[in-house]
Amino acid sequence: MLGLWSKAWTDVIAPSFSLYRTNPLNINPLRDARQMPRTVREIPNRLNEITFNSTLLRELRAVAFVQRLIGEGKFSPDEYKNVHLHRIDASDVLDDHEASSKSNAEWDFFVQLRDAGRRTARSWLAANYEAIGVRGTMDVQSARL
Repeated sequence: MLGLWSKAWTDVIAPSFSLYRTNPLNINPLRDARQMPRTVREIPNRLNEITFNSTLLRELRAVAFVQRLIGEGKFSPDEYKNVHLHRIDASDVLDDHEASSKSNAEWDFFVQLRDAGRRTARSWLAANYEAIGVRGTMDVQSARL
């Protein structure tokens, strides 16, 4: 899988609380932590996923915490922004690729990823377009982070 999440809280997510639009992007898989790697190939792939996602998951937990405090009235919505988060999940397409595929620089592979991304984005937009800029579609509170 591609793993391009490299921005820390102070670079991407924290400033988003004061902006109207946010665009953090993670294209590394967010798998259910209960899925244990079982083979010699799965173990380094899972380690790779954990390494690339650890900062993102920590910050999503912080976002969930702030959202909960806003909802409970402990944080003022005038001082803290309730960030609208969305997740376009292409795991059904990308699960067939191992973490090592991020090193694949073959043109056909890029075309395959592009086409899968476009199909997934079209489907997500058809289901969630009206939510953009209005509310989040990713339930951070109940997500297994």
